[in-house]
Amino acid sequence: MATTTLETRPNEDRIMYQNQSHLAHKYFEMCGICPDLEDLVRITDLLVVCVKHKTNDTIKESLNKAQQHIKEKYKK
Repeated sequence: MATTTLETRPNEDRIMYQNQSHLAHKYFEMCGICPDLEDLVRITDLLVVCVKHKTNDTIKESLNKAQQHIKEKYKK
């Protein structure tokens, strides 16, 4: 198996990813969903984009699409 090296992120970014990962986990937990790892990572990344770039219409559209995907995939 090939190993990959993760890029080093500034401490601020690591904290932001950690916080958004926790938020994503709590969201799924509150909805009674056990997401696969891919969905957890995707939602975390999307939440980080929201934090970094503020929420605009494009991000709102992405959030709506993500929520629709989750509803369809997990039937919630």
